[in-house]
Amino acid sequence: MFRYLLVLEIAVAVLGASMVIGVGVSALLLAWHLDTAPEQRASMQALLGLTAAYSAMTLTAAAGAWGLRRQARWHWLAHVSFVGTLVLAYLFSIRMLASQ
Repeated sequence: MFRYLLVLEIAVAVLGASMVIGVGVSALLLAWHLDTAPEQRASMQALLGLTAAYSAMTLTAAAGAWGLRRQARWHWLAHVSFVGTLVLAYLFSIRMLASQ
């Protein structure tokens, strides 16, 4: 059972890291060209919020996997925080993408 949880958390951490890179590069490019398109400022704030949400999801997934791999006693707390962060990142993503 723990092996499946470890694989799930590593997969979510890798997926989250790729989302952070993709959304972060988009935010960087938009910030670079924000002076020529100031009407995109709301999009910039949404991209920064999504980058923060995906970063938190990645960090909590990695912490849960690391705690499970090291067989630390706090790994259950890391799993609970991972699930909470995953739900919050999902709800935040839906809200941000629906408002665009």
